[in-house]
Amino acid sequence: MKNTLSLLAAAALLTACAVQQAPSPSGDIRTPAAFAQWRGQHEAEVAAYESFLKAEDLQGLVPMHELLRSASDWQKCEAQPFAVPPQAQWKDVASVLRLVKTLKADDMLGPFEMHSGYRNPELNQCAGGAARSAHLRAFAMDITPVDAATLPKLCAFWREQGPALSMGLGQYPSGRIHIDTLGHRTWGRDGSFKTSPCLD
Repeated sequence: MKNTLSLLAAAALLTACAVQQAPSPSGDIRTPAAFAQWRGQHEAEVAAYESFLKAEDLQGLVPMHELLRSASDWQKCEAQPFAVPPQAQWKDVASVLRLVKTLKADDMLGPFEMHSGYRNPELNQCAGGAARSAHLRAFAMDITPVDAATLPKLCAFWREQGPALSMGLGQYPSGRIHIDTLGHRTWGRDGSFKTSPCLD
């Protein structure tokens, strides 16, 4: 009960922060101001994570308040709005971010908003994630590109270079795009390979 109350209090605090700073274009209230409030209770782990990314030359590719977003259903699931992945999975974070760095350098990925990264088992189950979701056992990014032309570019990259990079690329019913490095595979809005927008 105490834990539930603390999570509800955190959600209320984030909502109050969202009043001070407008939500993102997608309506996500997990803004920089909300993240700053959350970070105050998790400073040591966030700082260690930032140091790791800097050492890997991967800092700044995604704003930290987006990179640490947990799942879009965090409020419904009474979960934390942000989450630092377990340190054992940081190598997987680096793998995905290196892919993002390559995509940006090759002009395959323009501006985007990231909605979900690491999810703990309880949140993943509550949010309807697959039992072996990449968000749970490694690291994945669910994003909304600003430019609608991004998806065809990503698909072309996935077909040509995806096998060598173990790139997973999927699309959700919402239209959001999933990127990971947990194996060369693809799927469409209904979760099946046959409906992938990346098939010729």
